Amino acid sequence: MVSYSLSENAYLKIFFHAAKHPHLPVNGVLLGRQTSDVVVIEDVIPLLHHWTSLSPMMEIGLDLAKGHAEAQNMTLVGYYQASERLDDTALAPVGERVAQKIRDQFNDAVAFVIDGDKLGTGDPALIPYLPQPSTSFWRPYTPQSSAFTTGSNFSLAKPDSPSRAITLVRDHNLHEKFGDFDDHLEDVTIDWLRNNACRIAAAFKGTLVHCPSLGQLEVLKDHVLLVDHQGFITYVGPADSEASQEFLAKIDISITNIPSGGFLLPTFCDLHLHAPQFLFQGTGLHLPLMQWLNEYAFKSEESLDNQPELAKTVYSRLAERLRDAGTGAVLLFGTINSTANLILAEAMQRIGIRALVGKLSMDISSRPSYVEPSALASLRSAEEFIDGCRDLVSSYEPHRRLVEPVITPRFVPTCSDDLLQGLGKLARDKGVRIQSHLAEAHEAVQWVLSERRKNDIDVFDNFGLLTDNTIQAHCTFLDTDMLSRMSGSCSAVAHCPLSNSYFSEKPFPLREALDLGVPVGLGTDIAGGYSIDIMNSMRQAVAVSRIRDGTRKLSDSDGKSLAVDWKDALYLATRGGATALGLSCGVFQAGAPFDAQCIEVYKDSDKGVGALDFFEPQSGITLDLLEKWWCIGDERNRRGIWVQGQRLDAKNAPERA
Repeated sequence: MVSYSLSENAYLKIFFHAAKHPHLPVNGVLLGRQTSDVVVIEDVIPLLHHWTSLSPMMEIGLDLAKGHAEAQNMTLVGYYQASERLDDTALAPVGERVAQKIRDQFNDAVAFVIDGDKLGTGDPALIPYLPQPSTSFWRPYTPQSSAFTTGSNFSLAKPDSPSRAITLVRDHNLHEKFGDFDDHLEDVTIDWLRNNACRIAAAFKGTLVHCPSLGQLEVLKDHVLLVDHQGFITYVGPADSEASQEFLAKIDISITNIPSGGFLLPTFCDLHLHAPQFLFQGTGLHLPLMQWLNEYAFKSEESLDNQPELAKTVYSRLAERLRDAGTGAVLLFGTINSTANLILAEAMQRIGIRALVGKLSMDISSRPSYVEPSALASLRSAEEFIDGCRDLVSSYEPHRRLVEPVITPRFVPTCSDDLLQGLGKLARDKGVRIQSHLAEAHEAVQWVLSERRKNDIDVFDNFGLLTDNTIQAHCTFLDTDMLSRMSGSCSAVAHCPLSNSYFSEKPFPLREALDLGVPVGLGTDIAGGYSIDIMNSMRQAVAVSRIRDGTRKLSDSDGKSLAVDWKDALYLATRGGATALGLSCGVFQAGAPFDAQCIEVYKDSDKGVGALDFFEPQSGITLDLLEKWWCIGDERNRRGIWVQGQRLDAKNAPERA
C-alpha cells in the first residue's frame, strides 16, 4: 500500500478552516506529489463552508483549484471535510463523489474527515478514508496501527503540527485570516488559493522599544517578533521562552537580527502636515498667521493645483523625506483641486506610507483666484475626491490600501455655514475622518467670534464636525471646559509645538488635555513649522511644557506640574498618534500591523552612530541611552523602516541570520 505524508502547512490549513467555521461543514482539496510509493501532501485549498453540496460553485472551485495545483507543479491528491457536529466523522456522500472524481485523475487519492473530538487535544485530528476495491465506496482506514502512529501508512512531516495548530488558533487567531472559496465570492481580495496570510514572512530577534500607553515605556530585550505575509505581527515573546524556541525551530525563513546597539521602534505618526507647503518650507515665518497665509500658503497651493508636474515632484520628494524621517503614517492637508490631491495620494501609496489625504474645502478666501465657487461646488468636489481616492487603491488587497480620504474644511474663516453643514453630512454618509484647524491663533479666534457670534469649537460641533473621527490641529485657545468637550466627543488634537510658537501667541495646554483624556498626537505643521522630523516635534513639546511649568511655579508653586517628559512625548509620536488616527499600529503586539523603524545608537565597537558619542563601553539598550538618542539622534541612526511589513528602504539593512 502507498504511504501518505502530510506537511505541516497542509495540516495547519485544514485546522484553520475547521476552526474558522466551527458550526458549519467545510471542505477542500489536497495538493501534492507522488514519489515512488509515497504521496507527499504539501498544501490544501479550502473550498466551501456554505455550498458544500455538488453545486455549480463546487464545480467551479474544483476547476480553479486544479488549475492552481498544475501551475505549482502539483496535482489534486485528495479531499477533506469537517461536519457540523463534532461527533460526526462520516465521509458525506458528496465527499465520496468529490474524492472519487479526484481518484479518476489520481489513482492513490485519499480523503480526510476532521475528528472534532480531537481538535483540541494535540493529537492528529484526521481520519483517513480510502476507496474500496472495485467500488465507488470509501471507508475509514482500519489497519493494525492507527493512522499517524508508528508503523502507520499515514504520517505528519512534523509530529507536533497538531499542538502548534492549537497555539496558532488559541493565542494568535491565525484562523481568522484564513479564507476559502465562499469567502472569496463575498470579497474577491481574499487569496483563498494560497492563504499566505497564515504563514510567517519575517522574523526579528533583538530589542524592542514601545509605549503601549501614556507614561509607560517598555524595553523588551532579546525578544522574538514574527510577521505574517499580510504584514501583521503574529507573535512577540522573549527569545528564551519555550514558545519562541518552538517558533524559531519551525520557521523556514532567515531571522533578522537587530544589532546589540540597536532596537526596533514603532514608526512615527504626523497628525498635521500641509503637503503643498513643503514647497516653501522654512520661509516667511516672521509674519502673522493671516498675512503668512496670503503671501505664502495660498500661493504655493494654487501653483501646485495649476502645475501637475510640479505637484508630482514636490509630493514624491515629500514622501521620501517622511520615509527617511521614520514617519510611517501622516495626516495631510492638500489643496482645493481633486487632481492634485490624487497625485499626492498616489505618491504616498507608491512610497509605502500610510496617508490620510484631505482635499481642502473652502468657499471663502482672501485670494480671489484660490477659492471654490460655491458651497455646492465644494461639496461635489469633496465627494469626487473621496470616491477617486478610494478608487485609487481599490485594486490593492485591503491590507495594502495605505491611503484614505479625509473631509477637510480648512478652518472656520474659509467656510460658509452651508459648506460646513454639508461636510458634516458628507462625513457621516461616506464614513470618513475629519480634520481642520481649531482655536489656533488669536486673530482667527476673534474673527470667528465677530462673524459667527460663537467660538469655532461651537461652530464645528453644531455642524457635526466634532466627533470621534475628528482631528483638530493646534487648539491653543481652548479653555478647560472646551478641552472637556473635546474629551467627551473623543475628538483628537494634533499638537504642533513649533508652529504654535510662531503663529499661535500661546502654547497648547498639553498636560491639561492629557489629564482630561483628550486623544493627542504630534504634528510638524509644515510649513508653519520648519522641520519635517517628528523627533523635533517631540523635543519641542517637552521644552514648551517645561517653560509652562516654570511659569506655573513662579505664580503658584503648589499647583500640579504642567511638564511632560521624553517618554510621554515618545508615546505621543507613536501610539498616541496612531490611536488618534484610528490605527492599530504604534505598538508591538500580536494582531497589530508591523510598522517599525530600526534605530542603531552604537556599533559593536562601542562607537556611537551619528551625533551620539560614548565615553564608556555600552552593554545593550538602557533608558539613559534611549534618552540620549531621543535628545540628539537623527536620520543617521535609522537603519530601516517598515510599514505593514513592507520594507521601504533597504539601505543599511540589519543582518539576517
